[in-house]
Amino acid sequence: MSEDSPHRYDGNGIDSPQWWPSRYGAEDELGAGNELTPERVMSALTIPRKGEILELAQLLEPGIPAYPPRGWHQLILAHWTLDGYMLDPETTQPTSFEEQVSATYQIGCHLDGLGHLGVGGRHYNGHHYKDIYEPTGLTRLGIEKAPPWLAKGVCLDIAGLLGEEMLVEGFAIDPDHIEAACERQGVEIGPGDVVLFHTGWSKLWKLDNERYGALEPGLGWDGAHWLTDRRISLAGADNWCLEVWPPEREDHLLVVHQHFLAETGTYILENIKTAALVERGASEFLFVMAPNKTKGSTASMVSPLAVV
Repeated sequence: MSEDSPHRYDGNGIDSPQWWPSRYGAEDELGAGNELTPERVMSALTIPRKGEILELAQLLEPGIPAYPPRGWHQLILAHWTLDGYMLDPETTQPTSFEEQVSATYQIGCHLDGLGHLGVGGRHYNGHHYKDIYEPTGLTRLGIEKAPPWLAKGVCLDIAGLLGEEMLVEGFAIDPDHIEAACERQGVEIGPGDVVLFHTGWSKLWKLDNERYGALEPGLGWDGAHWLTDRRISLAGADNWCLEVWPPEREDHLLVVHQHFLAETGTYILENIKTAALVERGASEFLFVMAPNKTKGSTASMVSPLAVV
C-alpha cells in the first residue's frame, strides 16, 4: 500500500479510522477530477479511429425506473401557441412550446457529485453537513465543481467474460474479474480513465422496472479499491447504483459510494447504456461529458458520449 493510499475508510461508518484529508489536499473540491490533466486529454483525443459517436444515456421519460421518491414530471407550456396568446398576432405570429420540469437530478442517466453521499454526516474531505448544507444548495462540493470530461474511456464486458447475457442480482465484480476482462479485451486502466461496466442489467430497463430497481449485479468493495488504486476519475455501469446489491457484507449499505465519493473523490455515473459498446467491440474510446452547471446541486443529469 502506497503512502497516499486511499484505504483508510474501512466501511464501518463513523467507527472507521479518520479517512480525510483527501490525497488531493485538505481544501480540494475537485476530487479525482484532478487526474484529468491536459496531457491525458490530448492522449485521449488520439483514440477514435472511425469518428462514430455512441450515446450512452438512457432516455429520460415517464415510467423509467426510479428509486422512491425520485421522479420525472414534465409539463409542456403552450401559452404562446394558443389563440389569443401569440406574441405578435398581427405580423410574424411566432408560436412556441416550452416545458416546466419537476425532478431530482438523481434520476435517469446522472453523475453523482462529491456532495451527494457521505459517512455519518461527513462528506468529501471531512466536511460536515452542518458546514456545507443550505436548503437552496450546498455551499461546498456542489456539482458546479465537477470537471468536464474528455478522457480515455474503457468498457469492461463482465457479462461476456462469464459467458452470460446478464449477470444476476448480488453478483460482485472483484479485481480478478476486472483484470481478466482487461486481459481479454486488451486494455489497461490508468489515472484519469473512465471505467464503465457492462453487466447486461439494462436489458430490464422499462421492461421490468421492479426487478431493475430492487437488486443488481455491480462493483464490489475490493473491485472499487482496485480502481481507486489506479486513480481513475469516474466509474459507471448499466445499472442504477453502480455497486452490487444486496451489499457483500450484511447491513453495510453503499460502502462503494462512500469510498468513491466521500473518501477518494471518484465520480459515479449511473443508468447508462453499454450494449452498443460491447456489440461493436469498443473496449477503448474517447469519453465526452459535461455536467450541467447548477450551483450547489448534488448531481447532474448528463448525456455522455463515446467516440470510437
